Amino acid sequence: MNTGRFLGASVAVFVVRTVLNFVFYGKLMHSEYETWAAAHPDLFREVIPAYIVIDLIAALLIVYLIVKAASCLGGGMKGAVTLAIFLAILGPILYNVYFFFSVTFYTINFFCIETVYLLVAYAIQGAVAAAIYKTA
Repeated sequence: MNTGRFLGASVAVFVVRTVLNFVFYGKLMHSEYETWAAAHPDLFREVIPAYIVIDLIAALLIVYLIVKAASCLGGGMKGAVTLAIFLAILGPILYNVYFFFSVTFYTINFFCIETVYLLVAYAIQGAVAAAIYKTA
């Protein structure tokens, strides 16, 4: 593995991931979270630095897996995007299914919107990782 390309791809995925999450969760879905918070006081903690650190760790892991395993799914951009979508399904989407069946305030509408977002966001992250790692 080329360390320089790995770090470059990780930084790029980290930036893309953080921006996508900020726009989706922080801006587009903010009113939904406000509704939940109004109905359930003290439900949320906003620890923005922790979210950013988690995005960094996720970016490193996503790029590592793409560099090591995307070739099993066809390699290149196709393999990276496919693997990233599998990661989205195996991680946050399956977690959201558990969450949906565990709490009453997580609506099917929000679940569907978030699932589509996660699939698209992970596909973008996979594409960025493949593009940067390949061309750096």
